[in-house]
Amino acid sequence: MIDATLINTLKVLAQKEKKIKEFKSRVRVKGKIIKKGKTKKGSIKLIVQKADDKYNFVVIKTHKENFALAERLEVGSFVSVAGISKFRVIICTQLKQLRKMDESRQTILPFP
Repeated sequence: MIDATLINTLKVLAQKEKKIKEFKSRVRVKGKIIKKGKTKKGSIKLIVQKADDKYNFVVIKTHKENFALAERLEVGSFVSVAGISKFRVIICTQLKQLRKMDESRQTILPFP
């Protein structure tokens, strides 16, 4: 019999690394909802604008909390959205409503 402790340890490390890479590849956006609609299967489609970029998010019906919040949201409200990128849309995994949007930018201050 071969001692499998090294192989098991490597498997665990590979799984952790894969999970970290998945988390890094998620799309995170804070912006304003410019359009809201329904898909054929009844999910909610949100188009979120951040500066000049537009992102298509789909909130699936089976994600009960996010779906309920997406139903209550109105066009023009500010949200923070995170999701996993698939084919043409981004599947929403986290959705939060923001009271107001902080659009301040960092600038380099000149030294006297």
